[in-house]
Amino acid sequence: MRSQYREFMVLVDAHWQDEPVSWCPYIYVDNDLALALARGWVQGFPKKLGSVHQTRVFAAPGSASPALAAGGRFGASLSAAGHTLAEATVALQQPASDPAALFARPTVNLRHFPSLVADEYDKPAVHELVMAEFDDRRLADVWTGTGGITLFAARGEELAGLAPVRSGAGFRASMSYSVTDVRRLGV
Repeated sequence: MRSQYREFMVLVDAHWQDEPVSWCPYIYVDNDLALALARGWVQGFPKKLGSVHQTRVFAAPGSASPALAAGGRFGASLSAAGHTLAEATVALQQPASDPAALFARPTVNLRHFPSLVADEYDKPAVHELVMAEFDDRRLADVWTGTGGITLFAARGEELAGLAPVRSGAGFRASMSYSVTDVRRLGV
């Protein structure tokens, strides 16, 4: 199906007023479909093109496929413009006890569209904080374990500036969702 794609999303713990939220400073998609890229911009997700790879589970178990079970090992990577930007691993230990907690925080984005009118570059056409309204969120096969992520420096990319100082739990899950609305928060 052409509307399916993989993405690498960075969510940072933040607060909007007194409410814990997730802030999305970076998100990469592996497909330039309007659905994947431009629609994300409209919703405030700062999407960029990248190459996203992740370990898959196959319906026919075997040595070529890690198991969704204790001891299963999964990896993922992100590259853009020929540079590796991130590598992540997770070694599964157990099913997540409360999978919904992974996505309990709302996500806040900045919708910003600059003005291209001469002498009005400092007056963007759109500049607003929004909270994404997710519908039909689905999580399946959520496992937790020991995780790690490395963010690599690359010319023209700022992602490595968010390199973690320590790693904790890692997660492996299948998910789907739709962003059907945004709630304007202000600037």
